[in-house]
Amino acid sequence: MTPFTIQTLFLFYSALSFLSATLIGTLFWKRNDQSAKLWLWGCLLTSIATLITVNRNSIPLTISYSLMVSIETLSVLLFSESLKCLSPTHSKSKLSWLTFAIPAALFSVVEFGRQLSNGEITPVISALTTLTFTIGNIFCLYQVARVKKEFEHKIFFNFLTILFGIVCALYLARIFIILSGYSGHSFDIKTFNVVVWFALFLFGAIRNLAYIVLRLNLGFDEYTRLNSMNLRLSDVLEERNEMILSLQKLNRSASINALASTISHEINQPLGASRLNAQFAEMKLESDPSNVSLLKELVKSILEDINRASTIVKNLSRLSSNQNNSVAYVNLSESINQVIEISKGKLRPSKTAINLDCASHYQINVNVSEWQQVLINLINNAIDALDETDIDHKKIEISAKQDGKTIKISIQDNGHGIAAGQESKIFDLMVSNKEAGSGIGLWLSKNIINRFGGEISAHNKGDGGACFVIELPSV
Repeated sequence: MTPFTIQTLFLFYSALSFLSATLIGTLFWKRNDQSAKLWLWGCLLTSIATLITVNRNSIPLTISYSLMVSIETLSVLLFSESLKCLSPTHSKSKLSWLTFAIPAALFSVVEFGRQLSNGEITPVISALTTLTFTIGNIFCLYQVARVKKEFEHKIFFNFLTILFGIVCALYLARIFIILSGYSGHSFDIKTFNVVVWFALFLFGAIRNLAYIVLRLNLGFDEYTRLNSMNLRLSDVLEERNEMILSLQKLNRSASINALASTISHEINQPLGASRLNAQFAEMKLESDPSNVSLLKELVKSILEDINRASTIVKNLSRLSSNQNNSVAYVNLSESINQVIEISKGKLRPSKTAINLDCASHYQINVNVSEWQQVLINLINNAIDALDETDIDHKKIEISAKQDGKTIKISIQDNGHGIAAGQESKIFDLMVSNKEAGSGIGLWLSKNIINRFGGEISAHNKGDGGACFVIELPSV
């Protein structure tokens, strides 16, 4: 066997290390994976250090040996840092200062020892560098043992533990070879020396392959875990949407029930007027059937009353129905007026005036039923707040203005306003300023407005009263 045979082993291991680095870069580099990057650099440095060793006879000794052992030490310590980054809690941790301090110290010690021995590499220096490699692999053993506790499947971690353990044992065997005087030169053709180097290169190559397989396995486990989490998250979101829909129905029913007593009064008024007009028309037909103009006026009045009652019923039916969940272009002014008509019965007993200032051409893209539910919530709240005051001129002002691509709708009253410190909390679930409030209405209103791509906020006016501002995209 010739020295060229051992050099061939070194060259083959250098090529395998470079191939491992290339494979890792292909599989993991684009994932911005710190562990994979560190292992890749470790493989590249191993490849470089081995090439330097092979060609050290044609390179100055300072570079060929001192630099080689420092680079090789750095590569092993990068493997240790790479294993540490596999931990979910340390995936983005900074490199330990020892990672660079130990190779730098080894370079200085080797150079100092070489100067003491007249530029020669003594067995003691060789043993010291080999011991440093052993310590680096012990660091790797420690990191594998620590990190594997955080994972359920440990088979590949255990395999890496065995590999690093074997490498440590082989380096100790190399130290024994050096100190015993059997072989102090790396390229000695003695059998045991060749066997040790061959085993080191073999298990080093297997170690790199084992890391790649480990990462692929962890990636598959992570994909399975994330897929399971996504399924669970989908179920949770579905349950959340069902809960919101149920609360929405509950709130809509509660809002309409709050208007029920006044709505019946609103309907009874045109129906009562129609009945009186019909009786009067019947009487006139008997006494003066020739008075056609009066009969036409009575019929016209009856039809108007019927249409008025019909409008109230239609608006109420639209609010209480949940069959149409589609989003469509809605005329803002008309949608607000429909809610105002329904609310008039509740406004009248409290002697509250309501005014609307909105351009007739404004349009918004919403589900009309849900949008009007928001309006009912806010108007009901304003009426309830005004009922708790003793002011003479109670009023609710609704206005809409376009600001660029946004329409701002403000609903404000001149009541007592929002309790101090509650402006940012009143949209939270189960938070209410009313003693009998459910704490659902405003939370649902915010949820609905957010789904339409808008925002809702509340503040107190400087002259008293609360102001709710809704911002929606204009169309």
